[in-house]
Amino acid sequence: MAASAVSLRSAKLSAARPVATRRSVKASASSRPVWLPDAKVPDYLKGTLAGDSGFDPLGLGADPARLKWYVEAEKTNGRWAMAAVAGILGQELLGVDAKWFEAGAKDYDLPVIAQIPILFLVMGFLETKRFQGWKESGTSGFINSFPFDPLNMNSPANATKEVKNGRLAMVA
Repeated sequence: MAASAVSLRSAKLSAARPVATRRSVKASASSRPVWLPDAKVPDYLKGTLAGDSGFDPLGLGADPARLKWYVEAEKTNGRWAMAAVAGILGQELLGVDAKWFEAGAKDYDLPVIAQIPILFLVMGFLETKRFQGWKESGTSGFINSFPFDPLNMNSPANATKEVKNGRLAMVA
């Protein structure tokens, strides 16, 4: 009698449990990394550019001539952002009293009105030379050095790292 009660109890427990079935999941890897799995990548983004993960929701890169300019502009802005982050962190590590976000409120020896024409002349000259060099060579540079690569780090492996670090610095 006790054996039949145990077998009846185990029969009830096994009937209450759902039967586990095996399911197979088919995973297909993309030939290149994309910003979102299963996202539709625009046709004009072929994955040949450094850091290209198929993200262009506004379609800004549809024109190939503009895309080249946008790629160069992203690198330039990323370089400025990386320099700014390095300056901010360096100032914090060195223990400089003035904080970077308070620098604009300080009084300097030269008034702002006198700084503006100097800024326009110097930056205007540098940006004009950079744009002229970019039109001729297709790469960024400095004054008459295109591409500007004093540390000899211009390689395809470093190009992707530079774009990714630049994007991180622009967000920071």
